[in-house]
Amino acid sequence: MSYAQKMLDALEAGQMETGRQLFTQVLKHDDDETQYNLAEELYAMGFNGQAKRLYQGLLGRYPDQGDLATALADIAVSDGDTDAALNYLSRIQSGDPAYVQSLVSAADVYQTLGLYEVSERKLLEAKKLAPKEPVVTFALGEFYFDWGHFPQAIAAYNELLAAGTKELAGVSIEARLAASLAQTGQYEDAVAAYEDVGVDALDLNDRFELGGLYLQLDDPAKAITNLQAVIDTDPSYANAYLPLARAYEAQNQPDKALDIVQAGVMVDNTNPDLYALGGKLALSEDNPDLAENYLKKALKIDPEDQGNMLAWSNFLVQQERDQENIDFLSQIDRSGDVDPQIYWNMAKSYDRMDDVKKARENYLLAFNRFQDSPDFLHDLIDFFQSTGARAELKAALVRYLKLVPTDDDMQMRLDELNDEAD
Repeated sequence: MSYAQKMLDALEAGQMETGRQLFTQVLKHDDDETQYNLAEELYAMGFNGQAKRLYQGLLGRYPDQGDLATALADIAVSDGDTDAALNYLSRIQSGDPAYVQSLVSAADVYQTLGLYEVSERKLLEAKKLAPKEPVVTFALGEFYFDWGHFPQAIAAYNELLAAGTKELAGVSIEARLAASLAQTGQYEDAVAAYEDVGVDALDLNDRFELGGLYLQLDDPAKAITNLQAVIDTDPSYANAYLPLARAYEAQNQPDKALDIVQAGVMVDNTNPDLYALGGKLALSEDNPDLAENYLKKALKIDPEDQGNMLAWSNFLVQQERDQENIDFLSQIDRSGDVDPQIYWNMAKSYDRMDDVKKARENYLLAFNRFQDSPDFLHDLIDFFQSTGARAELKAALVRYLKLVPTDDDMQMRLDELNDEAD
């Protein structure tokens, strides 16, 4: 039995000191092939230092052996020494059988350094030299996927599937294709790709993506099935709670959606969107105290987000806390793009506080955006009627009835207005 095998047996038995002593004997007595195989085993087991020493010794004896330099580069990357990795890889010449692999390894190093263009050039050179090599095509697809160039990633993954390669390095090519299709808005194709893999073969991340896709395709029932499965498997999977709550909301189950939000904020109390949705759901479930708590937390986490601002303002309007709403909205910087809902909410609060001038001013500021909204026009009609603005009232009634011709109450108001004019 070789000293290398004795060392491996000792390490597997947890006898680290014995293993260390045997390593010295490996260096003195075992042949080069045995040392090479041991280096591979040790690297796989995480003993980088010993593997590195073996590879360095072998490289000294076989300086033209490119696979040794590649192995040392991989160890250097694992140790965070990118300069050493690139130095090892630069030693491998174009005629070496390991040259293509060195290009792939170098591309990975440059990608970790954020040098995506350099990484791409290395991979394209490797692809040119080995156009049919699945590992190269896969590396190219993964690179484009990580870089966010999804059409190129799709092309690479489709090439692999066409050649019969469905999995590499433990990664499902069909699942990667599905995720890429989803990123380009091809939701139905993405779902079909995930379904080709089979739900049972998907990992949690893929199951989460599939659930989100079903939500995008207005199929909340299937979204719930997949997203609930993710949480049941791993309750700490924080990203699944928000889309799951939205799916239950789309299923007209606000109570269940609120339960999911409440569970979600116990896992992740830093997601303002989860709190904002919880506030909305709590209001629908007639729980204003919980709604206020959640909406305040959303606003505290992201005070600059207009969505959070409006959610809080909507709450204040609904609770008829009009002065508080006006004071809050008055602090918002309106020098740039402003959501017109701000003006509508201001108008409603000023209207209830009998400040006709400011209510009218804000209704008019909101008009361009909401002139085709029946809800907005309904508020505007009530305002014009209460202030006796007959011409504006008639114009608003006519516009409203074009949108909602079956509203008998509004038709009656218009008829009365016309009778008074006669």
